[in-house]
Amino acid sequence: MTILGLFSQFSQVLTKPTFENLGVLFRGAILSSGHRTVTECLRSALPWVRKHFSAYENVLCRAKINELKAARIIFELVLRLVPEQSEIELVVDETLVRRYGLYVSGVSMHRDSMRSSRTVNQMTPGNLWVVLALAIRLPFSESVAALPIMSLNYVSPKLGKRRNSGYRKHRTPSELAMLMILIVSRWAPGRRIRLIGDAWYATHEMAALLNEKSKRRPNGSMVSRFQWEARLHADPGEYSGFGRPRIIGERLENPRRMSKRLDARWVLCEVNWYGASRKELMLLSGEGLWYRCGQGATWVRWVVVRDPKGKRSDEVFFTTDRSLSPSEIVECYTRRWCIEVTFEEARRHLGIETLRNRTRSAISRSVPMLFALYSLIVVWFALNRPEEKSPVNVAPWYSKRHVTFSDMLSYARGEILEDCVFQQDAFYTCEFLLAPFPLNIIYDLLADKRKAA
Repeated sequence: MTILGLFSQFSQVLTKPTFENLGVLFRGAILSSGHRTVTECLRSALPWVRKHFSAYENVLCRAKINELKAARIIFELVLRLVPEQSEIELVVDETLVRRYGLYVSGVSMHRDSMRSSRTVNQMTPGNLWVVLALAIRLPFSESVAALPIMSLNYVSPKLGKRRNSGYRKHRTPSELAMLMILIVSRWAPGRRIRLIGDAWYATHEMAALLNEKSKRRPNGSMVSRFQWEARLHADPGEYSGFGRPRIIGERLENPRRMSKRLDARWVLCEVNWYGASRKELMLLSGEGLWYRCGQGATWVRWVVVRDPKGKRSDEVFFTTDRSLSPSEIVECYTRRWCIEVTFEEARRHLGIETLRNRTRSAISRSVPMLFALYSLIVVWFALNRPEEKSPVNVAPWYSKRHVTFSDMLSYARGEILEDCVFQQDAFYTCEFLLAPFPLNIIYDLLADKRKAA
């Protein structure tokens, strides 16, 4: 299946004119090596442009598109790479798309994680996006890949209270993540879900939603950072038959106090670490009921991680899955880093921060479309990757051991350009239209065609 054939599955949720116009922008977003504005996409996809440029601009701001149905199609495509009846591992995180201007919709000040440190918080204007991705271990890569399936724009409380702002009630990033998890659980009924997130999503509501005794639809668990001063209790025991049943038992020591005890039972073990490496760590684990007044109690298992060499500060994580061991909890949380790689590659190769639209509808569609394009390219390459020759772009000063997203994008560009370059009419009558295309891809296509001949 070609990448355009994979994109054709969206025709069932789009009108025919919108699908044709979006197909031109889809080609331009893949072929463009600079900004991803509508003008730049049309310039890169010039051989396929048949209408006035305003028709393509209206796709983002005026066309009727059901984003929820489109997100479900992306989820079903990504789910092809997951074995049947296996657990669905989701990763959630937020990313800041820097935007400047008084007339850009939804812009507010947020903490810029790329420019901040542990001691200094750098605030930057822009749109904050909460992204839910599916973590998959690809057979041709050593690391785990995070493929975005849904993203929502976080609006600050101050912006949501403005008159005629067009935004509904304010939702925190964890509430937006819970909303997306509930939607995904309806798309995959009966499948177990595991969520991995940072401390922003380690809330009582999220833990109560993703556990074995949850009364709501999702059947799953979560892994995240934990609070050092968390309020933990023992099991309440059997009901005595008098009065109201107890919710919690005796108070237990929190992870901070347990880690400072001299008789703490630390275990030295080797776990999978960042960068596909192995690392020795000292682990201290415990379990209990995580309680908060008015929100009930949820069973959790926590683990304190300590570096034997003392190069890293102590960290604490938790899970609501009883079957995970302390080392598996640490290894599961390290897989969260794959979504940070996705954000960086989307900025570098897909131009997430090069958009110049200003209306609310255009902003709410353009960024999720580029994240969806990232997932489509990876899924298409995984289903149609060449077996004989590995398309890894290697330079003399930089060696790569496995395929990266830049290689997948180059391979997708080559397939789209092959129809334009090697068609008899297009090649001889539209030679000037090939000027915007990357010359290295055209040279590679000509070389492969000469070898095949």
